[in-house]
Amino acid sequence: MNENNTSKYVIGIVALVVLAVGTVVLMQKKSEAQPVDNNASADMAAGSNTATFSGTISAVDTGCTSDGICSVTIDGKKVILAQYGGPAPTAPVGKLIGVDSISDIQGKIGAFANVFAGKTAEGDYTLYGNSAYYVEVAEISDK
Repeated sequence: MNENNTSKYVIGIVALVVLAVGTVVLMQKKSEAQPVDNNASADMAAGSNTATFSGTISAVDTGCTSDGICSVTIDGKKVILAQYGGPAPTAPVGKLIGVDSISDIQGKIGAFANVFAGKTAEGDYTLYGNSAYYVEVAEISDK
């Protein structure tokens, strides 16, 4: 085999490897997307310690420094966003999407939100425990 053909084969193999790696990365990103279920009961009935639900933001508690907890209430469900004196700082924590900070949610009362969170022993929800948890504040309702 001459040098020109060898180069073509090497380029072809490299292109296939790059394509395969790209496909795997895209498949992983697609599988990480969290489906939004308007009903938290499906997850709870299955014995899961997580829930997905959607609803309207009705209240925000930004008193983290006074009582140790900052939370948002979405369709009557309290979601803990920040907790001082709670889990160790190294515990994974989910994220806010659609707002820059907890204080920005105050101006979003009445807005629609999607949630993927853990369930607490007290019956609330929390962003603590998994970096995949989120509260997504939407500009437009998908209801």
